[in-house]
Amino acid sequence: MAAVYGLTAVAFGALGQHLFAIEVGSHQAALFQHAYIYQLIHALLLMWVATQLHHGFWVRAAAYAITIGVLLFCGGLYLLVFVGKTAFSWITPVGGSLIILGWLNLVIHGFKKLKKS
Repeated sequence: MAAVYGLTAVAFGALGQHLFAIEVGSHQAALFQHAYIYQLIHALLLMWVATQLHHGFWVRAAAYAITIGVLLFCGGLYLLVFVGKTAFSWITPVGGSLIILGWLNLVIHGFKKLKKS
């Protein structure tokens, strides 16, 4: 999923700049840029997390939360840019909350590791 997120973030970024008719400086352009940058950053995070899955529950929980969170958060922003507010607009804050939960899981894992050493 990390590679898929990275691939689609770069593709969306390029398409957003060259193909989609998003007015530069508009609210839609800001949302679009926010979505693909978050997607790309978290693709890199997921690549690293994938190398750490053997560390146990908190890392695996982070991987799941971030994977689903990015899909919902960035997907919700893309929907907002191209469709506008819909009945599915609730997925954006849920996705953001899952991303935060994923980071929190990594914090907990880090503190547990620190406590053991």
